[in-house]
Amino acid sequence: MNIRYELAPQLKLYDEIGFEWVPHLMFTQTSNFRSEIVNTDCCGLRFNEKPNLNQSIFDEKITGKKSVLIGGSTAFGVGSSSDQKTISSLLSNSPDYHFYNLGGRAFNGFQELILYQSLVGKLNGVEKIVIFSGLNDLYFFSGMNFDDNFIGPFFFSRQFFDGMDRGNLSPLRALAKLLLGSLISDKVNWGNITKGQLLKYIFDPHFRRELNNTTPNHTTHITLESIVLRNLSLWSAISNGLGVKVYYFLQPLIGWGKDPSKEEQKIIEFINSNTRKFPSHKIMNNLKSLDQYYSYQTLL
Repeated sequence: MNIRYELAPQLKLYDEIGFEWVPHLMFTQTSNFRSEIVNTDCCGLRFNEKPNLNQSIFDEKITGKKSVLIGGSTAFGVGSSSDQKTISSLLSNSPDYHFYNLGGRAFNGFQELILYQSLVGKLNGVEKIVIFSGLNDLYFFSGMNFDDNFIGPFFFSRQFFDGMDRGNLSPLRALAKLLLGSLISDKVNWGNITKGQLLKYIFDPHFRRELNNTTPNHTTHITLESIVLRNLSLWSAISNGLGVKVYYFLQPLIGWGKDPSKEEQKIIEFINSNTRKFPSHKIMNNLKSLDQYYSYQTLL
C-alpha cells in the first residue's frame, strides 16, 4: 500500500481532484468539487468550511475584517483532513479577521498575482494579504527541464505549448508530428517544414545538424532573481495602490526547520525509493544546503 495513503488517507482524494484550464491563469483546481475532506467553489477556490448551498467562497457570512491567504498547494491545504483544518480556516478562527483561501495547487508566484487581480472586484476592503509561497519558483530553477520564456516557467507548460502547436497544424502535419515527433528535435517548426526536409532530417545527419544549428532560438533566459523581484514589485504596487498590508512568508521545505517525525521519515523513505513517481522530491532535496534558499531570502 502507498505509505502516503496509509498515514494520510485523505491524500488519495487530493491526488484525484484534477485541474481545469482557464484563461490567463492557465489552470485551477476542479470547480464545484464536493467531498467530506475538500470542497471548491465555482472558481475552484477552497471553502473554509462545508459549503452548504454557497456557490462561491465570497458567499460565506463573515464577521471579521477581510483578509487573504494566497500561495500554492500548502496554502490551498493539500493534505488537510478537512476544509476546517486549512491554514486560512484556522487563521479565520480569530474573531478579528476572515481569511479567504486563494491558494492554487502548482501555482507559481506570477499565477498567484494573476488570481488576486482577477478577483480584486470581490476583495474590496481587504486589510491583509498573507502570501505563503516561493517553493514552486525555487523548484523551477533547481534542475528540472521546464520551458523558459520571458514570463517564467509554469507547471503543465509542455501540454499548453503542444496544444497550441497542434491547433495550428493541418491534419496531415498533425499526423506526421504524432508519428514522427519522438524522432525530431523540438526546434523543428512543424508548420513550415516540407516533406523533403523532413525525410532529409531523419536520414541525413549533416542536414539534421545544420538545421538544428541554424534554427532561431526564441528562448528568453530568465533568472530566479528577476522573477522574485518582479513579483515582489507587483505586490508592493498592490499594497501601495490599495492601502493593504502584504506579508510574505517563504514556504519551508521538509528538513529546513526541524527533524522529521517518525511518520514523516516513513514518507521520505517511501518517496526516496520511488523517485520515478516523485521526481520533484529528488530535485528539492538538493536544496537542503539552503544555498538557493538564502539567495532567495535576501531578495525579500
